[in-house]
Amino acid sequence: MCLMVWKGGEVVFSSPSKGIRPHLEVIERLGREKLAGSVMADKIVGRAAALLMLYSVPAEVHAGVITTIAKELLKAKGVNVYPDIEVPAIKEKDGRIYCPFEAMVQGISDPEEAYPAIVAKMLAMK
Repeated sequence: MCLMVWKGGEVVFSSPSKGIRPHLEVIERLGREKLAGSVMADKIVGRAAALLMLYSVPAEVHAGVITTIAKELLKAKGVNVYPDIEVPAIKEKDGRIYCPFEAMVQGISDPEEAYPAIVAKMLAMK
């Protein structure tokens, strides 16, 4: 699984999909109210995923790999963060930014601004 969400000690969502797609899916499926106070775990958490997590208002985030900025964004909003590995950026082997969504949210730090922008970009990519 790439994204798992627990609430009240039970798994309420899991997805093997990579990237930010499962974050959008869980918000759409469960809604922010049901996600508030949850525990989220993802293999890779960059800025875009962190902003979507913040939009969901979790209590705790676990990450296999997290970028420094993602960790800082989450902690600044009072989210407990437990990463296995922290890296400066998630990039391709050739040095390019790994995800178009990471590039898109570079100037965004407000989850209320990030969510509709990410949804719009996702729809435009289909």
